[in-house]
Amino acid sequence: FRSMKKTYSHTSKDGAWVPRALKKRPAEFNVEATVATLSATPSLMAAPVPAPALSPALSGSAAFGGAADLDDLPDDESMGDERKKARTGSPPSVSDTAAMPTTIMGDSQPPRDEILEGCPRLVVHIASPSKFVKVAAMAYSLLEASRVTTSNSHAFIKVLEAGMAEPKRLREKEFRVAYKRLYSAACSRETIFPEASRPLLQLWSVRVLVQLDLFTDDSFQFNRALRQVRDRLEQLPCVYPALEAAGAKHMAPEDRPVWIDTIFDCAEVALMHHKYAWAKTSIDVLVKALVDRRQNFRDDQQRTLQEWNALCKGQKIQRQQEAARNVKEQTSYEKKEDEWRVSDIKKTGTSWSKEVKSDPNLSGLDSWMAKQFSN
Repeated sequence: FRSMKKTYSHTSKDGAWVPRALKKRPAEFNVEATVATLSATPSLMAAPVPAPALSPALSGSAAFGGAADLDDLPDDESMGDERKKARTGSPPSVSDTAAMPTTIMGDSQPPRDEILEGCPRLVVHIASPSKFVKVAAMAYSLLEASRVTTSNSHAFIKVLEAGMAEPKRLREKEFRVAYKRLYSAACSRETIFPEASRPLLQLWSVRVLVQLDLFTDDSFQFNRALRQVRDRLEQLPCVYPALEAAGAKHMAPEDRPVWIDTIFDCAEVALMHHKYAWAKTSIDVLVKALVDRRQNFRDDQQRTLQEWNALCKGQKIQRQQEAARNVKEQTSYEKKEDEWRVSDIKKTGTSWSKEVKSDPNLSGLDSWMAKQFSN
């Protein structure tokens, strides 16, 4: 234990413990000894300690007490006085402030419109199927936040047009909700868009919203959507004037091409539901109205209309034949039951006979019971 104490304990002359590193270099860390040495040697106190040479990049840091910074780097020769004053931290004078351009001060600089600046990028990205859902959500949030106004709606309408570059894409299940939310919000804010764009919004209200309403298993919603399609279809002239309804009004010829494609797209979606019994009757009525106005459609569309017409007629005949086969053969008792149900009992002399009822609300049995009660 004594040897260990001798090895690891280091004490000074006055008995205080001193670390080994300081014990080996007492003159460097002993402040009192250093001050005493300097006091004993006046030449050392008078002679200034030479500062180490600074690199050219750090030579300007002497004014800051040796604290080097990026601002201490030499300025470019083309740097103006305003930039140098800003770097050194000195505020500009009143004359310098008056001489600054107004764009720097920000007084007369026009405010930035983020909608006008961001719409060109939205137009590019919304046309991509992989980015459509995300971009449509961003566009919907701009409408809901009332950031689309009359001053920038002419740029936002370009985003909606780019979203309809592929009209049949909205039929895909993963895009239906995004299309519904975006174009429903746009069509409900028709007044903020330019007057020339409002017919386009009315077209989208059918081509997007009504067509998406057809993707349902609710018969009420389906029939309501088909009613809106037929309302637009009835604005087209019939192939024969005799088929026209009284007081029918037709749309302008220059507006018909876009509406014809819209009506045909909605009819295509409706025919997807023809396999359901609850939709067959409404679709048959729609197809008949389309065939009556077939001359308005293109040749390829007319061939499709003929196929739809043949399909609807063929299935209607099958349903009628199936209903006829379901009528079962009656027994003799059931035949007599039906015969007496529409007959009346009448007493002629001492015998009873049957005759057709005079009162349609009184059945044969009720009439017979009434006669028995009176007897």
